[in-house]
Amino acid sequence: NLQYRMILDYTARVERLHLGKHPTKLTVDVANYIQHHMSELITAEKIAEELFLSRPYLSRKFKEETGESLTDFILKESGEAKRLLRYSDKSLTAIGSYLGFSSASHFSRVFKTYVGSTPSEYREKHQ
Repeated sequence: NLQYRMILDYTARVERLHLGKHPTKLTVDVANYIQHHMSELITAEKIAEELFLSRPYLSRKFKEETGESLTDFILKESGEAKRLLRYSDKSLTAIGSYLGFSSASHFSRVFKTYVGSTPSEYREKHQ
């Protein structure tokens, strides 16, 4: 049963990465980094360092290959924003900045897209 669930989870994750017929190496490498570092703070800088790329280059290539910004992908995949909202008293601006968003409004927009509520609503609901 565990093995079956692992295979289902893996195939679902790979399917999400597919934009065309095959995910690119960069996309797979980024997704693998996120999956292996879930318990840590995940930033674009750390991923770029791990992949021996500059942050601007990584962000640009990732956006070209997936159509999604790297920070949006990190937020969607890692759940770090949810943890920070639930277990810290940092402001929304500080959390957004910490996660690599250019503004609190961008962070709120992206969070609402993936979670279904604003960061403020999420925090109120889970405290």
